[in-house]
Amino acid sequence: MLSWLGITKGEEEGRPFFGDVSKRAVTLVLLTSLILMNVVKSLFLYLIPKIYLEDVLVAVLPGIVGLLVALVYILVLERILHDQAESRGHADEI
Repeated sequence: MLSWLGITKGEEEGRPFFGDVSKRAVTLVLLTSLILMNVVKSLFLYLIPKIYLEDVLVAVLPGIVGLLVALVYILVLERILHDQAESRGHADEI
């Protein structure tokens, strides 16, 4: 009935996001991504002249770039942490 929304009763596919990673590491990654986002936004606000920031499209550019950098940072670190947790799991089996 709700399959058009992507809600199905089927088995879960793929791996969970931040699966097998401690909550402390997840919290640290998310907090550092917020810091990174604010640093990138501040850097762009510093580099773009004030006269250009009066334009609506240019004014949102620092926030969007900061958000995209933080998103890529989260995705890359999640993958690295997941691979490390997986390799530790395989090392324990040997």
